[in-house]
Amino acid sequence: MKIKKNSLLSIDNYIEEALYNKKFGYYMKKNPFGKKGDFITAPNISLLFSEMIAVWIISFWENINCPKEFNLVELGAGNGEMMKILVKTFDKFPKFKKTCKINILEKSNFLKKIQKKKY
Repeated sequence: MKIKKNSLLSIDNYIEEALYNKKFGYYMKKNPFGKKGDFITAPNISLLFSEMIAVWIISFWENINCPKEFNLVELGAGNGEMMKILVKTFDKFPKFKKTCKINILEKSNFLKKIQKKKY
C-alpha cells in the first residue's frame, strides 16, 4: 500500500499494513514469539494457561447442553502453542472432542507453517 503525503489512513488499514504487508509485515517473515522472539505470550510461558482455557471451553459446552456439533475458532493463532495444548487437553474429554470442530484463522503463511509443525 502506498500512502500519499498528507492523506489519512484508517486504524484498520494501518494495522493491516504493519502486521500483514507481504514484504514488511511484522508477522510475515519471522516468529516473534518465545525466547528467541520479541515477546512471550501466556501459552508460551506455561501449559496451565491453555489448560484453564480448555476447561472453560468444555464447561461452556456443557452449559449449553452439550451440542452434537461445536465450532471452536481461534483468530490469529500465532505460533499455535495455545491450540496445541487445547487439543491435548481435549483428548482427555472424548465426548467433547468428538463434537468439536477446530478452525484456526491465520493471515500469515509463515505462522501457518509453524502451526502445522505442531500437529
